[in-house]
Amino acid sequence: MDYKEKVEWLGRYQASVSCQHMLEEEIEVLRSDAERVTACMSGMPGRSGPNADRLPRAVERIEEAQKRLEQQLESCMETRAEIMCGIMTVRDRPGQEVLRRRYVMGQNFSEIAEAMGVVQRRAYQLHRTAVEGMAVPKRA
Repeated sequence: MDYKEKVEWLGRYQASVSCQHMLEEEIEVLRSDAERVTACMSGMPGRSGPNADRLPRAVERIEEAQKRLEQQLESCMETRAEIMCGIMTVRDRPGQEVLRRRYVMGQNFSEIAEAMGVVQRRAYQLHRTAVEGMAVPKRA
């Protein structure tokens, strides 16, 4: 694998986490919609007649989204374990820390440099050296 392919491989975890966040937001929207459905079905005067199918459909959608979220969480954990195995193949600790902060914690290079007490250019150098020296596990 070349440098660019390794960076893409490492970026899979943050992409997976991003998908997880989208599913969590979807569940929140579905729950909010379901709460409005129950308010409409409360029998308050002045409301139109309840649609008996709306609430069960809303609950069904929430359950489906929760199943997708559970699958995504499992996928995130597997991907994180793979990425961490790759990071651990880097021989020097500063290089491991840069990769961990960048690809597991999702920090940008400015945050990494500040946390490690180095200038940003040094964080970039450590990143490049670490990625180039990293061995991607066979399973990838």
